Amino acid sequence: MECNESIGKKVQNMASIKDLVIRKADMKDAKQLSEIRLEREGGELESHLAKFKKELSKNDEDKLLLFVAEIGNNIVGFGRARYFTPPPDPPVNIAPEGWYLMGVIVRKAFRRKGIAKALTLRRLKWLSERASKAYYFTIVGNQASIDLHKPFGFVEITRDFIYPGIATESGRGILFGIDL
Repeated sequence: MECNESIGKKVQNMASIKDLVIRKADMKDAKQLSEIRLEREGGELESHLAKFKKELSKNDEDKLLLFVAEIGNNIVGFGRARYFTPPPDPPVNIAPEGWYLMGVIVRKAFRRKGIAKALTLRRLKWLSERASKAYYFTIVGNQASIDLHKPFGFVEITRDFIYPGIATESGRGILFGIDL
């Protein structure tokens, strides 16, 4: 499928970062990815490292993909895309089956430079080769996430949905979608 040309046009003014490369993550990236998550969420480095090693061993383009933003040999951010299939006999307000953008984390020193936008654009281009629609969700108060996705053309679908494993009580979460 062709990527919706308007996606690129909507972010033409995206800040350009010299030497920024967006690529698929691999196992050698696990330590730097863990350090980024530790910077944002705290906890134990070894715990984050174990989780990333497990995730990267399953970096399966049919279900999950992790992209990194790299400058030189340093990973400065990452973003995921994940395919969601509803469970058997789902509730009526289950999130729709399809590809979801599952969050972006950028190192503090590199925020507000367009890296999250570059990761989002790369994931949307990748998804446009596999699907005609993409989704993401966030909590109501996460204005940074809403502002990040708005220029790409995401529109609110509902505030009454369930995504297993994620707390999205009615009115607390917002599900957005975009035609690719």
